[in-house]
Amino acid sequence: MRTKASANPRLARQMLLALGAVCALSLGASGQVLEKRLPAQAQGVELRERFGQRVPMNLVFTEADAKPLAMAEVLEDGLPVVLALVYYDCPIVCPVVMRKMLESFNDLDYTIGDEFNVLIVSFDATETPTHASSAKAQYTALYNRRSPKTDRAWSFCVADQDTIDTLTSTVGFMTNRLPGGEFAHPVGVTVLSPEGEVAAYFHGFDYPARDMKLALLDASNGGVARSFGDRLLHFCYRYDPEAGSYSMHAMNVMRLAGVVTVIGLIALIGGLLTIERLRKRSASRTPADIAPSQQTLTDAQRTGNFPGASVPGSVS
Repeated sequence: MRTKASANPRLARQMLLALGAVCALSLGASGQVLEKRLPAQAQGVELRERFGQRVPMNLVFTEADAKPLAMAEVLEDGLPVVLALVYYDCPIVCPVVMRKMLESFNDLDYTIGDEFNVLIVSFDATETPTHASSAKAQYTALYNRRSPKTDRAWSFCVADQDTIDTLTSTVGFMTNRLPGGEFAHPVGVTVLSPEGEVAAYFHGFDYPARDMKLALLDASNGGVARSFGDRLLHFCYRYDPEAGSYSMHAMNVMRLAGVVTVIGLIALIGGLLTIERLRKRSASRTPADIAPSQQTLTDAQRTGNFPGASVPGSVS
């Protein structure tokens, strides 16, 4: 058992590495001059956006139950995939990433296995299915939305080094292995389309449920929409690569407003024309239009002859 005194230096080192990784993320686009100022462990550590890159279907991972899982199987349901690259023994950053993902999934009104799949892969080739099994038991137990497909659709995996290198290169997840066996790595999550193409990125630890829904809608081209409201969200919002978030698409909003305005005008004009026709019809009615029953009743009242009435003085 590691004592508190012996654990503190390792914790401090991990915090410094995490800080270096965050610095790399925030300063990676600022040029080589700034990059040279980063700690050696953090240089080259970043999440490079590679939209449109397709993860090879022949990649094979090992699941928590030690069974093989091909990328083609992850995508066989035709659903978008939330991909997280972590390492299970990470003492600080990766547990936070997985916990924040869980919070987002619990707030999201989509269910793992029904509208999307989740793939978590360790980028440490020395980790085993036992590591993955422990993480799966911990996080899936706290998920508050379940379906018969959830357990199969939420995969915690390990992989060999070649598979890891291919996957990290495809999605732009750049890491550095440190002398002590630990890693400096970026912080973020990737969303893949049902075809395995990189569709969206979440940088850092913040994965709001609304933005997650928008990313899944965008990745599936609206295919996972469950309501008219979902389709409206997909139509009105678009991912802004420069801002790294979803924002309202002004042109689509203007188009929608135009359509709503036209429909409203048509309904208003139709209602006014209907009212005018009814008014003219009412004004053009004559006494001859009175119903026969009403005319008969008027004649009977005038003559005093009601059907079935006895005439005074007659003998029955």
